[in-house]
Amino acid sequence: MIAADNIFGLLAALLAICALAAGLEKTRWGKRLSGAGIILLTAFAAAHFGILPRSAPLYGTIWTYMVPLAIALFLLKADLIKVVSEGGRVLVAFLIGMAGTVFGAWLATLLVDLGQSEAQIAAVFTATYTGGSLNFVAVAEAVSFDDNSQLSAALAIDNILGVGFIILLNLAAGWPLFQQRYAWRMDAVVRETLQAKGEAEPAIDLFGLTMALALAAGAVAVSAFFANAFGIPDYRLLVITVLVTGVATLGRKYLAGLRGEDMLAMMAMYLFFAIIGAGADLGAMLSAAPGMFVMVGCIFVSHLVFMLVAGRLLKLNYAELITASLACIAGPPIAAAIAILFKWRNLVAPGILTGILGYVLGNFAGIGLFSLLNRNAL
Repeated sequence: MIAADNIFGLLAALLAICALAAGLEKTRWGKRLSGAGIILLTAFAAAHFGILPRSAPLYGTIWTYMVPLAIALFLLKADLIKVVSEGGRVLVAFLIGMAGTVFGAWLATLLVDLGQSEAQIAAVFTATYTGGSLNFVAVAEAVSFDDNSQLSAALAIDNILGVGFIILLNLAAGWPLFQQRYAWRMDAVVRETLQAKGEAEPAIDLFGLTMALALAAGAVAVSAFFANAFGIPDYRLLVITVLVTGVATLGRKYLAGLRGEDMLAMMAMYLFFAIIGAGADLGAMLSAAPGMFVMVGCIFVSHLVFMLVAGRLLKLNYAELITASLACIAGPPIAAAIAILFKWRNLVAPGILTGILGYVLGNFAGIGLFSLLNRNAL
């Protein structure tokens, strides 16, 4: 096993997993699984068999520093007009997915008996699958869900099944049938490349790479300053999104010449998915209460059914549905990461913005369902 404090040994292992995924992604089956899916499964297996630690200081460094830098890099060429036009549809899909989450949690309370803590359990899962872990903690405190054994079980299930959901949507993004049935306006999502026009791709040069890194790092630094100054450090990604998108729109003529920022962003996101996979604890999940599995399963199935039906009725394409679904279930960093990996440039900002909206709405959804269930129990 690689020790958690062996920084370079651990980094070498994570990069090797990323390199393996990048190579396998070129194969026929690898394209269907996607690089992110391969990384998640490989890192999960490595941690399960004791090769990688489940937590390490390096993991925190990647989450804290590399993820916001990667998002800033990928947004350097974001067109605000396209972001707004496409973002509205992602928001609609997100709200529908949120309704599916709430309905699934309520339905689970009818199918299984989770005892006296049923309303609390439904509330925290609704909150975390509308917003994120912050909402889980906040709603757990608000509804007095303080049973340590049940809390740890719920967190374990949230962790491992959440990774499974991310893998599922990675697979779905490559399914031809899904792409064909939800293909509306994909030309507006997938950036048109110079190769499509029959032109040669300009070479990546050191100036372009360093300039892109300098701009992205500067944007992260300025965003952190303002987020801290206004007392909203948890919303740093929102500030980064607004700042970089504004700079990219105003300076699009100058930034168009940059090359290689996509590759740098994807490298960082590959590492991000590696630490997500390594942190999933299968043993803790299997020891959890069976009823919680049913509840999370109901939430996921209901959420997906709502999304798929709405996608057909409202003609939402598969990229919009996947981005919105991940923003709801997994949170803004994951939604942005998937959009980056699949090169859905105009959906990165909407994924972050709707995911952050989920942080706001998650507490209301969780506590609202808790109040409803308690009222019905009287």
